[in-house]
Amino acid sequence: MTLIHNPRRRAVLVSSLALAAAGARAQTADFPTKPITFVVPFAPGGSTDVTARRVAEEMQKTLRTSVVIENKPGAGSFVATSHVVKSAKDGYTLLFAGPGILSLNPHIFRNLPYKVTDLVPVSTVSKQAFVINGSPAIPVRTVAELVAFAKTKPDGLSIGTVGTGTTSHILAEWIARTLGIKAIFVPYKGTSQSTIDLISGRIDVQIDGISTAVAMHTTGKTRIVASMGAERSIIPDGVQTFVEAGYPQLVAYANFAVMAPAGTPDPVVRKLHAAIVAAVGVPALAEKLRANGELPDPSASPEDFAALVRSEFKRWGDIVKPMNLSLD
Repeated sequence: MTLIHNPRRRAVLVSSLALAAAGARAQTADFPTKPITFVVPFAPGGSTDVTARRVAEEMQKTLRTSVVIENKPGAGSFVATSHVVKSAKDGYTLLFAGPGILSLNPHIFRNLPYKVTDLVPVSTVSKQAFVINGSPAIPVRTVAELVAFAKTKPDGLSIGTVGTGTTSHILAEWIARTLGIKAIFVPYKGTSQSTIDLISGRIDVQIDGISTAVAMHTTGKTRIVASMGAERSIIPDGVQTFVEAGYPQLVAYANFAVMAPAGTPDPVVRKLHAAIVAAVGVPALAEKLRANGELPDPSASPEDFAALVRSEFKRWGDIVKPMNLSLD
């Protein structure tokens, strides 16, 4: 530590620091002065991408600047997340993804390309329940029938997932363990591929989001056996939730949320949070979200979102630990 004994030099230093602080406050007060980017970890056209674009369109009206989408799919969201954590800490580059990046991935991957502390929560946006979607070839319409059917199969129920360590795989193992049934987890490159095999009866069930599952269920191509939502939301008549079937612990959602690089000024984070809340509160946007199977669910504050991340970190840790997963 260097002590400054010269009064004039000390005065100059204090003055410089004061000017720098004032400049930083002015920049924060003026935020935003240029376009903001939502980095989405998935390809265009998916549910995360669609929701990000809808929220961005409304946020532009509040922030009076463009909010653009940059799709960076690949490596289980690691490409997009790594890009954001390395970006300037100024609120102009944000991650639009699920909080599982902070609450689930650390329990699965040994060598994450980021730390949990590299991101600061801004706000959740919406959520949609996961469902277990059945093939029309199996005689199953309820959870009890699913358990009974699984026990007739010597090798176990075949469940389509999108790969080891993915949310769909974690949910499939969790459901099988909770229901006390044997299961074979069949990996696919994407849900669209597993859906083809589900329709044809090559697999018994798959884990899916309710937005796509409802459309297939309505046309009779597949059949939703149970929803992991705590409420009925847009679940078709006659379909149970796991809660209704007597398994209150089997609740899980695909969440959409916004995060910023750690170190982003707090006033900027709060301004972004307010803009997200305002956007999701627009009736037209809220209706579009519900039509897509999503429940509008903005955080009360950035601290509220941070508390959710902490509670979900513990919850998913307890779920994943018995699976003995440890991936590179």
